[in-house]
Amino acid sequence: MRRWIGSIWIVGFFGLAAAADAQIPPAGTGGRSYDGNYRLVSSTNVNTTYTTRKGQTGFCPSRRAGPLHITNRRVRYTTATGLKVRGTVGPQGELAMRAEAPSKWGTQPIDLSVNGTVDASGTAHVRQLSHSCSYDFVWQKAAR
Repeated sequence: MRRWIGSIWIVGFFGLAAAADAQIPPAGTGGRSYDGNYRLVSSTNVNTTYTTRKGQTGFCPSRRAGPLHITNRRVRYTTATGLKVRGTVGPQGELAMRAEAPSKWGTQPIDLSVNGTVDASGTAHVRQLSHSCSYDFVWQKAAR
């Protein structure tokens, strides 16, 4: 009886270990498939106007972001105005980025929040949100 219980325990232990191992991605590959340079293929204004701190209506210009770069789960790009946006890539391709800078005009500081995804086909979709104008960008991974 003890032998039988011991055998069941050993089989159960290795069965659980195999199941747990199957759920863990291989070490060192998380995010690597996303590594590369991406070229901008689409830029769309989320809003066409915004309200200034003085209550006036401002118009959002069209903007084109620079190329997107992903290396070792780190992501970056430069905005049309030269602001450097930096962040991370999650294991499922989730992008989380941020940029902060003092305002050039002495008003509210610039604070960008950027979230999105990159998929296995090499397409990255992000929404860049700020206090005034927001944009949707799409990049495509460049062929090697």
